[in-house]
Amino acid sequence: MKKRIALGAAMLLTLGTAVAGTFLYGHEQSASLTVEPQITLPSDNQSATQTATPEMIAMWKATAASTDYVGTKAPI
Repeated sequence: MKKRIALGAAMLLTLGTAVAGTFLYGHEQSASLTVEPQITLPSDNQSATQTATPEMIAMWKATAASTDYVGTKAPI
């Protein structure tokens, strides 16, 4: 009897989740729900491509350390 109750409750939960998902994601958004982004980040104003200059490369080489690297570990 307990198995039947558990199975019935699981089926109702699954069906309820499917119905709720249809209500949430099954309909298109109306025009009144369109939200404009309200925050801006400093990276939004900068160009996406930044070229590396010889000075930058020299600085990277000068500050690079072999202790920064962590090698991959083989599974046991």
